[in-house]
Amino acid sequence: MAIEWWVVLATLLGPVVAVQTQKWIERASERGRRRQWIFTALMANRATRLSDEYVRALNLIDLEFSPKRFGGAADRRVINAWRALFGELGNAPSDDNQDLNLARAWNERVTERLVDLLSEMSTALGYTFSEEELRRGIYYPKGRVDLEQSQIAIMHGLSKIVQGTASLPMKITEIPASPEAAKLQATLNEKMIGAYHEDGSLKVRVQNT
Repeated sequence: MAIEWWVVLATLLGPVVAVQTQKWIERASERGRRRQWIFTALMANRATRLSDEYVRALNLIDLEFSPKRFGGAADRRVINAWRALFGELGNAPSDDNQDLNLARAWNERVTERLVDLLSEMSTALGYTFSEEELRRGIYYPKGRVDLEQSQIAIMHGLSKIVQGTASLPMKITEIPASPEAAKLQATLNEKMIGAYHEDGSLKVRVQNT
């Protein structure tokens, strides 16, 4: 009985196809976990944007959401939203600018770009967060806000001192001295006082030789 060629081909290629399929599934699962980590890190740190996790997650977006590798309009929208946020981050007011309204306006623009990014990313990952949830659903204690602002102020102050654009204020409240030096100073003061009359004239003693 003749053996059909497709039976032989299926028998030979079956294990190869199964192994390659398993590898593809594993790669897709690993990529999904990495994308999930990026979204989780950004969501967890969206109230404070100085953490290492937040910065690392932003820098991995181009790699893990690249539409060139796997395609998809949703990934392209994520990349576009990240580019918009990246551009805004590069337009921060200079450290020498003391206009609080300008800094506040820039911070609001950054927040809006971040919300857009999280919205596109949540859609790409299958979530249904609203923009209001992404913008308002944040808990960050006031103590942490005060601490973060203090650290930023200290860093800016030290930077200006190092660059020579500011000086370190100093106030002398006490000059340390040994007991012997203090006693000597008191004796000297007494002798100086004793050298003058009450009317302020200098006492002069004439000795006959």
